[in-house]
Amino acid sequence: MKISDHFWFSEFSERDPAILTSVQMYMVRHLAQDILEPIRSYLGTAFNSEVSMKIVSGLRFPSDNNRLAKQGFNPSETSDHLFGNIVKLRNPAKIRLYGKYYQYSVGAVDVMPSCGAKEAWDVLLPHFVRDRACIALPTEDVKIGQVILERRKSFWLHISNPKDCVYNPFVAESFIKVEPFLQSMNNGVSYKPIS
Repeated sequence: MKISDHFWFSEFSERDPAILTSVQMYMVRHLAQDILEPIRSYLGTAFNSEVSMKIVSGLRFPSDNNRLAKQGFNPSETSDHLFGNIVKLRNPAKIRLYGKYYQYSVGAVDVMPSCGAKEAWDVLLPHFVRDRACIALPTEDVKIGQVILERRKSFWLHISNPKDCVYNPFVAESFIKVEPFLQSMNNGVSYKPIS
C-alpha cells in the first residue's frame, strides 16, 4: 500500500495494515507525507542528487521492543515507534509520570538516508528551531516530535511525529512534551540535547 509519493506501508511494518486502528494509520500517513517527504526533498536539493530514505525500524509492538533489547539495543519504553500501542512500564520514574502503562506514542521511524545519516543531520542542523520543534526549511516549516542522530556501529536518524498531531496541544505541551533534537553516540544509553 502506497502511503505517500516515495513511501510504502511495507517500509513501516511487515504486518498486515488491517491490524492498525484508523488513528494508527493516520500516524503512519502523517509521518510519511508531512515529515519524511519534505525532509527527503530538501536533502535531494542540498546534495544536488536524488536522496532515498531507507526505513530500518518503523512500527513496533511491545514484543519488538523485547526482541531489540535482547539484540543489544536500548529501545525506550515510551518510544514513538509504538504508534499508540500500549506498553507496561518498568522504569519507576516513568511509572510516576505516566502510570503503569504508556499509550502516548505517536509514530516514529529510524531512517538511513542514501546521503548518509550523519551527513543529513549536518545539513539539517542549521534549520533546527528548538522552541518551535520544527525544521525551518527554505520551502516550509516541518513540525516534528523529535529528530535524533543515533549511533551504534553506524549512524541513523530517528524521526517522529509531533505529539499534537494526535493529542490536544495543551496535553501535548503540558504532559507528554519531548526534547525535539538529540544525539546519542552510545546506542541510546544516553542522549545529549541540541540547543
